[in-house]
Amino acid sequence: MSAGFQFAPASERTLSAGDYLLGVLELVAILAPLAWAAFRVRSALLPAWTGAPARLAESIIGLSALILLSELLGTFDAFTDAGMILGSLAVAVVAGALWRRVPAAEPAPAGGMPADPTPAPALIPLALAALACAALAAAWMVPTLAALAGGMDRADTLWYHMPLSAKFVQTGSLGDIYFFDPIFFASFYPANSEVLHAAPILAFGRDIVSPLLNLGFLALGLLAAWCIGRPYGLAPHALIGGAIALGAQMLIEFQAGEALNDIVGVALVLAAVAVLVNAHAARPVGAPALAVAGLAAGLAAGTKLSFVAPVAALLVGLIVIAPRGVRWRTAAWFALPALLTGGYWYLRNLIAVGNPIPFTSWGPLGLPEAERTFELREPFSVAHYWNDLDVWSDWFFPGLDESFGLLWPVTLAALVGGAAYAVWRGGEPLLRMLGAVVLFTVVAYLFTPLTAAGEEGEPIAFEWNVRYIAPAAAVGLAMLPCLPALRSTPERRTIVLAALSVLLAVTVGSLVQWQQGHVKGAVAAGVGVLAVAGAIAWLRARNLLGPAAPRWVATGVAVVAGLGAIGAGWWEQNHYLERRYENTSPGLKLADALRWSRDLRDAKVAVGGVRGVFNQYPFYGTDLSNYVQWLGIKGDTDAWLRIPDCATWREQLAEGDYTHVVTTYDPFNPGDLDDTKEGLWTREDPAARQIDEASDGPVSVFELRGDPDPSTCGDLPDLTEAELNGDSVNIAPAANQPR
Repeated sequence: MSAGFQFAPASERTLSAGDYLLGVLELVAILAPLAWAAFRVRSALLPAWTGAPARLAESIIGLSALILLSELLGTFDAFTDAGMILGSLAVAVVAGALWRRVPAAEPAPAGGMPADPTPAPALIPLALAALACAALAAAWMVPTLAALAGGMDRADTLWYHMPLSAKFVQTGSLGDIYFFDPIFFASFYPANSEVLHAAPILAFGRDIVSPLLNLGFLALGLLAAWCIGRPYGLAPHALIGGAIALGAQMLIEFQAGEALNDIVGVALVLAAVAVLVNAHAARPVGAPALAVAGLAAGLAAGTKLSFVAPVAALLVGLIVIAPRGVRWRTAAWFALPALLTGGYWYLRNLIAVGNPIPFTSWGPLGLPEAERTFELREPFSVAHYWNDLDVWSDWFFPGLDESFGLLWPVTLAALVGGAAYAVWRGGEPLLRMLGAVVLFTVVAYLFTPLTAAGEEGEPIAFEWNVRYIAPAAAVGLAMLPCLPALRSTPERRTIVLAALSVLLAVTVGSLVQWQQGHVKGAVAAGVGVLAVAGAIAWLRARNLLGPAAPRWVATGVAVVAGLGAIGAGWWEQNHYLERRYENTSPGLKLADALRWSRDLRDAKVAVGGVRGVFNQYPFYGTDLSNYVQWLGIKGDTDAWLRIPDCATWREQLAEGDYTHVVTTYDPFNPGDLDDTKEGLWTREDPAARQIDEASDGPVSVFELRGDPDPSTCGDLPDLTEAELNGDSVNIAPAANQPR
């Protein structure tokens, strides 16, 4: 048994000034060369692009470079500080060489950037767009500030998003299969967003960027929505339309301040659409623009499986609307970059288990499928209840009201009706194709497993998983004001702008987050966004920002912004790390165990019980140096199965050389449970010492002072069938009690 663990002083949770500045320098050393390379590549491929579309394209290229570099290094166990710094510098050198040697691929006017839209956005639309950005900043900051005040605590964050990022950093490997639970197939999920969380952890040795990362993708989504409307002179209108989806409860509740990645995929789908819209406006759509859109689409598909549907629909749509002689070329220029940025995880699965998506055997193909015997809840889809009026009235309608706000019928009507109208009377082929993509994504959502998961007639997961429709909602509502019938006259444009603004105001005003505290800080964030928007407008009006502005002004603004970010980050890391998991989930009896784990370092922690699946991340410790494993045994096709008996449990503890064990219970609430079988198996072994100050009711924490002995299990009870098949979570919670 390893004895190398230690408990660090509480004062070492936060970073010293020196360590913080070193982390900043390392992160800059990784990201700055990639940002410069993205600018150079965009300049070579899309030289006529300027302003918001150019910045969007550069963001896509930069993110692609970060993901591809990480995957390349991680395949060879080289995802390390030195590897990423040297790799980023190499990317910048290569990009600089290509920029000097490759001729401009899309000179204007053939495929170049269209002229500034006419009419240019007026003052009132611009002011409303700024207010929309401020409103979303405030709304998203409420849960973000809550996370900064106590730690990220959403189940998916603690279950696999952040544990996977931590394992990437600990091992340097992105190509391995890591196991987290016997319930779902998180081991095989695509993981682009987890790489993005891992990169700052490499630099700081802490997760101080993670609660803020999704704010960056909110900004990217708003930028993409702006760009969708730009060619039509309707950038503010499209931004407000997209903001209705991005500011809905379905996203804010689960994404803000957390590591859940729906906002990442939604922003990237919006970005792919925006690149296509801007390229189409300059006709013809050239290969470079298709490639950049493909990079964004692939990033989305490599983030979460639910984004494969809109990405596949985009590919098919592009083939359909392309001229007959260039359809295969169009497909290649979009699909190959998409495979490059999104295919890594599916290829990993194919190599590891013989199936890119091991949740299905692919029907007649009969590909290997991972074994699963544990069912948390029935994975019904919304379509399963298509004719069940009771479910619609008791579950779906209230869930939609909660997810989209008071005017949810208007939002859904605008989404579906606008998309259908785009297909019917969209005019230009691209808008008609995008309408079809939105409708296809909506239909795919209806048939997606888990969208109405739960016991028959009780789809408790519906409200949680409405977010799967977010890419359709964001694209559909951003596209809505661009439809010919709605933009044909100034009066119609004004009416649409007013309607979208009212709908956004009601959507944001309906958020339950406003009742959860941190409102003052959130309002301050919104005011800050307005102040920044006003400062930018003031500088542009005086030609101090923009293409004609003196370079020293832009440099000065960048320096001030950078220093401000560094200062804010210093305050944030102190505030966050001092309070991280200080009192999380006391009602679930987990607070003592999570608080105890904060200062544990270099330990090997085994976790048991279903509640442990969804709360394993805090046991990595503040500095993320602990090796944590939800303890199971390997089944067929890299399945991860629950351990059924005491002897096997102790064997795995001894073989894994664990220093600590945390046992939890199965139901959502502990109820009357005061122990579990895994807890009993561990406690009865002479090598185990229970840590009373970290234990509470059925949650027990142990230190192992030797190798557990399987031969002394005696007649300690095995797990029941209910605990092996998942009934112990909802149907038979008392099955957890050992005696």
